[in-house]
Amino acid sequence: MSGEIFSRVAEILSRGEPAVLVTVVAAEGAPREPGARMLVFSDGRTEGTVGGGALEHHAIQKALELLRNGPRTLLEDHTLRDLGMLCGGKTTLFYEVLQTPPTLAIFGAGHVGILLAKIAHETMPWKIVLYDDRKERAELCPKGIEFQHLPAYQNVPKFSGRTYAVVATESHETDFQVAAALLGQDPGPAYLGMLGSRAKAAEIRAKLLSLGLPKEKVEALRCPVGLPLGGKDPGTVAVSILSEILAFHHGARLP
Repeated sequence: MSGEIFSRVAEILSRGEPAVLVTVVAAEGAPREPGARMLVFSDGRTEGTVGGGALEHHAIQKALELLRNGPRTLLEDHTLRDLGMLCGGKTTLFYEVLQTPPTLAIFGAGHVGILLAKIAHETMPWKIVLYDDRKERAELCPKGIEFQHLPAYQNVPKFSGRTYAVVATESHETDFQVAAALLGQDPGPAYLGMLGSRAKAAEIRAKLLSLGLPKEKVEALRCPVGLPLGGKDPGTVAVSILSEILAFHHGARLP
């Protein structure tokens, strides 16, 4: 079963599907020996077993709690009689949340977009993807960053809640187009920021609301994007955007 579990772990990570791997790391008089494993998915489905009964029920509930609130790993010792299992004995379970790194999706390979991609790639273990409607912009893409040609910014990819998106295209029209596509997704990215002034933000939000997009999603759009660091040069703007994304990711209060 271990081989099958590890194959499933690789498959889960490749798809970005959240799950928890629960492993028996120590056991004394317990139903399963060390090395027994179970996968727990966000909808409560399981594969494999760590011993059944009250212990397994507890492990499933704890795994679901970790998927909701973290942390990424947990080690728990159990006296089985305390869990109502007549067999007695002791066991230690190790929980590991299986999640691929977040994705930073940047729309627009202009000065700010390229610098943002470069700084993020050098400082964070995230997947960085740079989108632009100009194929030749791939030559400017920093090494190690994925470039995706997106003709006319049509067919914007669908994203999950572990994606952080920044819109910084060459025009207000394509900014609006990309933002509308992203806000219309379910669930869509966890964070959406856009380059621009406060006047542009008000105009864009009004147009987005006119499309019938949910008000709470439109209001969550971060425009002007970035923490107020004071500078306006592309490097400072890129740093301010990345700072805001990290603050959002870690649950800090944003201005």
